[in-house]
Amino acid sequence: MLCQIPDIAKGVISLFASGRLSAQDYRTRLQPAIKSYRENWGQVCLYIEADVLLEGWEQLSLSGPGEVQLPPFDALVFVGGPDWVGNAVRLLGPFVSGEVAWFPLEQKPRAVEWIIKRSAVRG
Repeated sequence: MLCQIPDIAKGVISLFASGRLSAQDYRTRLQPAIKSYRENWGQVCLYIEADVLLEGWEQLSLSGPGEVQLPPFDALVFVGGPDWVGNAVRLLGPFVSGEVAWFPLEQKPRAVEWIIKRSAVRG
């Protein structure tokens, strides 16, 4: 499940992730938010907070006609999640155009500070 939560800062897409994420989550929540923020703010900064129940993406989301393809973004910070999430984010870094970071949940204030510094939106 992927759901939008109140923005942690102006111009930053703020999401919560738990369980198994689906292509439907991507199409109905993430894609529209990215399009809207790109149009309204001229950038895409993502804050994704996860609980330890996060399992990853459904297999069908990773290949075939329903494949999830993350559009370009400026910055993404992932907060919390199971132990494997930090390693996955570090592995993703070299393969994406934007900056990426991971922080454990107890360092949430640092994660918020990190994404706000990368946001061009002030106020």
